[in-house]
Amino acid sequence: SSFCLLLGSKPLLGLSRLLNGPRDWDGDSFSFYFLAGKTQGSKTAGPSKKKRNTSQKKFREREEKAAEHKAKSFGEKSPAASGAAISASSSAETPAGDLATEPESLFALDVLRQRLHEKIQEARGQGSAKELSPAALQKRQRRKQERDRKKRKRKELRAKEKARKAEEAAEAQEPVEPSPEGAGREPREMPRLIFNKVEVSEDQPASKAQRRKEKRQRVKGNLTPLTGRNYRQLLERLQTRQSQLDELRGQSEEKAQELEAKMKWTNLLYKAEGVKIRDDERLLQEALKRKEKRRAQRQRRWEKRTASVVEKMQQRQDRRRQNLRRKKAARAERRLLKARKKGRILPQDLERAGLA
Repeated sequence: SSFCLLLGSKPLLGLSRLLNGPRDWDGDSFSFYFLAGKTQGSKTAGPSKKKRNTSQKKFREREEKAAEHKAKSFGEKSPAASGAAISASSSAETPAGDLATEPESLFALDVLRQRLHEKIQEARGQGSAKELSPAALQKRQRRKQERDRKKRKRKELRAKEKARKAEEAAEAQEPVEPSPEGAGREPREMPRLIFNKVEVSEDQPASKAQRRKEKRQRVKGNLTPLTGRNYRQLLERLQTRQSQLDELRGQSEEKAQELEAKMKWTNLLYKAEGVKIRDDERLLQEALKRKEKRRAQRQRRWEKRTASVVEKMQQRQDRRRQNLRRKKAARAERRLLKARKKGRILPQDLERAGLA
């Protein structure tokens, strides 16, 4: 199919621009009409009205996009220069008879391009200061002053921080002059406080032999302290020590007194460290009696509880057996009652009547 493009009174200009692509001209100042028809050799009809409208709409959109792209690329040029360039390019393409109507379309394109350029500048915030209102100018001035104030404040803070660090470094490098009173003493090192830090030892856990060795090293004078709540064992150890002292006293009184003094001194050292020493035989015996008494009481309470539990279990078993027997008798009675209703004569009835 073939088509005829009518561009007002300029069909050749419209056809050349359509074939050569979009140019710097306003599509709204011209009217395009696509008239489809049959050729001599074609048998099919042209495109429908809906398709023609769609093609016209797409063509207008392409022309608008081309105009915007051209306006952005030549936004810095003056309208007069752009108009001159457009007129020169269009005059080269158009025939001589169309020069009368071309400036009108160029003037409309220049106006639209200038308006688009102004809107782009306003959107970028680069509009001229003369067009801004006094309130906008005042607001811009306040923002600038606030930025300057914050900048000055940051500079002051950095200067103060730098001066403080310099003072600390100078104080750390100053030598400490010893006073006349403590001239012979060594300078005491100031304690350093460390916050929010926990020291974690990377050593492996001690073995059983190592722990035993450390425990022996903690023992003073090869004398294990009498500590703990195992009163029977403590009493036996205390009695063993007394028997050793008695045997040694029979051999040599001086050695016995020396050993006894050593024991007392060692116990005093343990007590000074905060270890509770249980070396009183009378108190140990009383504590052992109290412990045995409490154990006996707990034993009696446990036995009593066990007996009560067994008794309650037996009572529940007896009650269960009674309930089972009662239910069994009730079922037998219901069966006998049903048999009597059916007219059967039971042995129990004969015995009651004395006929058995």
